[in-house]
Amino acid sequence: MFLRRSTQAGLDTFYPVRPECQDSVPKPRFKLRAGKTLSERRWLASFSQEGHLDIASALRRIQRGGVHPSIRGAVWEFLLGCYDPNSTFDDRTLLRQRRREQYDELKVECQKMVPTIGSGKFLTTPIVNDEGQPIENAEGANGAGVPASNDPALQKKVIQWKQVLPQIGMCVTFLEALF
Repeated sequence: MFLRRSTQAGLDTFYPVRPECQDSVPKPRFKLRAGKTLSERRWLASFSQEGHLDIASALRRIQRGGVHPSIRGAVWEFLLGCYDPNSTFDDRTLLRQRRREQYDELKVECQKMVPTIGSGKFLTTPIVNDEGQPIENAEGANGAGVPASNDPALQKKVIQWKQVLPQIGMCVTFLEALF
């Protein structure tokens, strides 16, 4: 945790930039403001005994000095609406567990359609054409055809999803280069 005399150099340790990318990364405009930043201590103090968040006090602190990097992920879960500020600790734990289970189910379903999903590899070239037929010699296209289904809406959805995969892969590759 940062103390009042923290410097920008200390803040940079939370977000290391790869040496080969340091020249192309712009300098951040965020400056750590001693006593103004929402710290971990103040963040925890903004919860009631039951786990309800006093969002107004947290927002005031965020507006004045930003969010300390050590709690940024937890704060953003509330700011993005993933959790209701009036929810309890138990509510959030159950919701998080339900979402992880749902994510695992979706991941297994996606892996059945494209085995590359979840392998750590990124698709950067299309694997199906507009009709849903596999593209020859496409990376990750083995078994990439659209499964036969009586539901044309489902087939269309699968085709669109498979056409978007390379765009996601290219975005991830681009972001990896930056960070």
